This record gives sequence, C-alpha cells and structure tokens, in this order.
Amino acid sequence: MSIVRHPARTGGSTATRAFTARVLFFAFLGTLFDGAELNLVGYPMAYISQSLDVSTLQIVQVATLQGFASIAGGILCGWLGDIVGRRWTYTGSVLMFGIAALLGGLAPTYLLFLLTRLLAGVGMGGLFGLSFSMFAECWKTRKRGMMGGSIQAMYFVGQILTEGVLYFCLVRFGEHTGWRTGYILIGVATLVIGAAAAVLLPESEQWRTYQRELTEGRIPENLRRTKVPLLDLFRGGYARGTFLFMGLATALFLTTNSLISYLSTFLIKVEKVPLGTASLIVLLGLIVTAVTYPVAGLLSDVLKRKWAFFASSAFGLIGFVWFLTLVLTHSTAIGADFWASPTFWALMMCAGASGGFGVLGVWMAEFFPTRIRSSGSNLGYYAGRGLGAGLFPLIALSLAGTVPLALALGIVGPFLGAFLAVAAPDSTGRHIEAIE
Repeated sequence: MSIVRHPARTGGSTATRAFTARVLFFAFLGTLFDGAELNLVGYPMAYISQSLDVSTLQIVQVATLQGFASIAGGILCGWLGDIVGRRWTYTGSVLMFGIAALLGGLAPTYLLFLLTRLLAGVGMGGLFGLSFSMFAECWKTRKRGMMGGSIQAMYFVGQILTEGVLYFCLVRFGEHTGWRTGYILIGVATLVIGAAAAVLLPESEQWRTYQRELTEGRIPENLRRTKVPLLDLFRGGYARGTFLFMGLATALFLTTNSLISYLSTFLIKVEKVPLGTASLIVLLGLIVTAVTYPVAGLLSDVLKRKWAFFASSAFGLIGFVWFLTLVLTHSTAIGADFWASPTFWALMMCAGASGGFGVLGVWMAEFFPTRIRSSGSNLGYYAGRGLGAGLFPLIALSLAGTVPLALALGIVGPFLGAFLAVAAPDSTGRHIEAIE
C-alpha cells in the first residue's frame, strides 16, 4: 500500500480552535452515549428478564442480535459518512438510538423490546468511525493517541452514567418500573445531543476538500473512491489491515463484554452480593477501564500503536488467568469486604485488558485514507462488536454452562488481541491529508 500526497489540494491543518473544540465535544458525547446505550441491556439484565417474563438467556440473545444489527449499521453509516459526510450521518445515528432507548423503556413485550434494541444497534453503528474520522482529520499529529484514548474513555463514562441512572431509578421506582424509567431518561438526553449536533457539529474540512476535488475531476483515478466504499477496503493494499483490525476489535469486545454481560449477574445471582455493593464493584471496574484508555493512548504516542495494544492485552491476560484459576478452584467468594477478596482484584485486572480501545480508533484512522476512513473504521469496529459483543457472550454461556465460567472465557480476548497486534500494520503519527 502506498500513500500519494497532494499538499496543494488538501484541507491541511486549517481547522480553527473553535472548529476543533466542537468536533471534540461531539466526539466525546457520541462515544459517551454509545457506551450508555450498550450497557442498557447488560447492567439491568436480571430485572428486564423478570419484567418481560423471559429467561436471562433470551436477554443475552437480545444483546447478540443488537450486536449483529450494529454491523449492518456500521457498514451503512460508514458508507454514508464517506459519501454524504460525517456531520449528518453522525446526527442521524445519535437520533436513531435515542429513539430506540425511549421506545425500549415503553415496550410492553419481549418482541417489541427486541425490535427497539435492533434499531439501537443500527444507530450505534454510526458513531465510532465517524467520531474518530472527524477527530483525526482535524487534530495535530502530536499526542493524537492520548486524545484519542480520552475520547474512547467516554464510552465507559457512558456505561458509568447508565449504571448510575438505572441504579437510582431501580431504587426509586422499583425493579419493574426502574429500568424502564432509566431507558426513557437516557433516550431523551440522547435525542437532545442529536438535535444539538444537527445545528452545531461542523463538517470535516478534509472530507469537504476531497469531495470538491472529486466532483471537479482533479483526483487521480487510483485515488478515487468507488460508489461502494466497502469494496475499496479490500483492494489497493488495505485488505490485510481491514481483516486484522476486525480481529483486533473482536478481541477487545470479547474482553469487555464478558464483564458487561456477566459481571452483574455473577455478583448478584451467584455470589449473592447486595445490589449496592455489586453496583459499586461494577462501577470501580468501569473506572479502571476508563482510566486505561488515555493511559494506553499516551503509551502509543511514545511507542507504536501496536505495542501499546499488546501491553494492554498482556496485562489483562494475567487478570483472566487469575480469575479462571479462582473459578476452577471454587475460590471466587466475594462479599461486602470485597477489597480483601482476590476475586475483586482479578476482575479489576480483567477490566484493564480493555485499554486497547484507547488505541484502536486512532490506529485505524491513521491507517485508512480520508476517502474511506469512515467506512474502514466502522467496519473494523462494528464487525468486532457483532462477533465479540453479540455472538461470543451467547456462545460462552452455552459452552461454559455457568455464569462464572462464561465470564472467565473472556480470556480469549486478550490472548487473541496480543497475537494479532504483532501482525497488524502500524502508521503511528502519520500526517493525514484530504487526498492520499
């Protein structure tokens, strides 16, 4: 793969501070609500299954199908982001999953609830690639990794927000009404952000420049985007990177979603931990994860993206080996004095394995050219979400037979991530232009 630069024709680094600040604002918020939406199924899973009178496995199936819907959404929104622009595709995505959360809180049956989660999955498919495309196209090369990691950290801030809102609503309104109220509140807040994006979010100058040059016929044939950008990801030297990034994203979602899907149930149903204590443990895990994102991003500015990702995976692998050992030896007891429990510390190390997310967004944005950056980033990320966040939790529970073992099978994630990181292409810190 070679990159051809045309300095005279690019948008360059002309973004003003106000422009960049607005892009960052919506990148942060988009990632926050993306995380908030995904945790709407995992955290209150036990209460949703009771309210809708279905099994826990059926709610896990909802998460699985939502993950597959996000693949479709990622492909669609990535394509639209490259063809019609980052701004309006981002706005539509936020509005879509805001509506889905609102309707999900009102759904009277399992089938209607499932349909709202499918809609949410399609909407969530737009944000990752769009946010990091806009960010990479306006942010200076120096410390791109640290800022990218900070943006991605908002994903778990969103999960913390979800936990806080749902915990308050469950305590205030009860098990059956509480989670529904939380869905409605988060949905309304998301719709407000979507409406604000329609007015305040600026379009990427790099994308505008490319579109103008393409329309006026001044772009060489080999640098023109086809009508189906998805196909461009598998030719011109990009196929290997596309597949590897899909694998890396899958590895990360295997890691995070073993915790998202099963940690609350493991604590509440298996270890009989009170709701308040279980919520605190989950919260601490989310804080650990959120902190590892900018740390991994900063490390990737010092080292290469791949080695920061590898280090994060290796750290988490130790935690999962520890937790798996505790499960197999029936030593996972944890209670109110969780600080003294080895299980707690093993789980915190498992949470730290997700730090690679702080690297992945910038890593992919630097690899793909402007003409297909949104498509490439979205396909890699949401294919990983579909397999790791959707299919794997269902398979893990079926294979393991118990919630603790299903959680422990998340060990596959950091192992796979460390292996693939070594093989993945790396363009750390490269200069990004409109035509390349």
